[in-house]
Amino acid sequence: MTTDVDGPTAQGPRSRHSRLAQAAALAYYHEDKKMEAIARDLDVSRSTVSRLLAFAREAGIVEIRVARPELRATAIERDLHEAYGVDATVVTVPEDTGPEERHARTAAYAAELLHEVVSHDTVLAIAWGTMVNAISYRLKPKAVTNCKLVQLNGIGHGTGIGVHYAHAMMNRYGEAFRANVQQLPAPIFFDSERLKRLSDAEKAFSHVRQLGEKADVALFSIGTVSTGVPSSPHLYGSFLTEQDFAQLAQDGAVGDIGATFFDKRGESGAIRMNNRSTGPNLEKLKSIARRICVVSGSHKLEALDAALHGGHVGELIIDEVTARELLEAPNGA
Repeated sequence: MTTDVDGPTAQGPRSRHSRLAQAAALAYYHEDKKMEAIARDLDVSRSTVSRLLAFAREAGIVEIRVARPELRATAIERDLHEAYGVDATVVTVPEDTGPEERHARTAAYAAELLHEVVSHDTVLAIAWGTMVNAISYRLKPKAVTNCKLVQLNGIGHGTGIGVHYAHAMMNRYGEAFRANVQQLPAPIFFDSERLKRLSDAEKAFSHVRQLGEKADVALFSIGTVSTGVPSSPHLYGSFLTEQDFAQLAQDGAVGDIGATFFDKRGESGAIRMNNRSTGPNLEKLKSIARRICVVSGSHKLEALDAALHGGHVGELIIDEVTARELLEAPNGA
């Protein structure tokens, strides 16, 4: 509830009664004083204070509005659609909610949405990462038939780092929807562009890629790149070298979707690292009917802005704080 102490009575010549009413309203609503304390300050009785507050409301000195978070969220969703042309769902949070709690609430909402979206014969493509992993812990089982789950990006590298993480996450999705899980048996990044080209002809890889490109629903988040250094999970296990970081910086990479990098315009074609990545082809990803991107955190703003401008996001699930910051960022994030 919010209160505005003002109004017509306060604008014209004031009687002593209206001045007392305004003083009582300021003390009660803005200074959070008890009626007994206000009565002492104004040298009136407690019942008089009660009548003064009633008069303040009736005269328009005080206007009481009940703040409805869902209406606030709807306004932000409308602004996001106008700015980016995206269908957005804003997860409302209290003003003092910290980043971890906002992340958790956003993941929980995404899990609920997936429960509604995934049905019989659904092909769900997933790009694994921190947010998508968080969603997996909040999934509720749903009895559907002939559901397929496809992994959009590789699971680690030669030493096995990252493999268990991806397996466990994909299994949680698979168990929730009784889905047939199609994992991509490849590293996140190949050691050379030649190996990547050879993999394109390998049936074990191409089958999973083609299934992912024809999915009904794609679920992903946005990774960030700062001065050439990507966010997790690409740092875990040293998937990339200092030379790779330098190349990403030279190519202007600002973010990634499933380990496919893009620049500030949302374009991925000029990023050389993509020639070694097992991440999805972002242009082909656009053909998927429902592309659900789940994001929370101020550090995601630049990458998210670029992904939205690049048209990679069909539906956006975002916490209220991050959404407001995105809209308030000068000239984009």
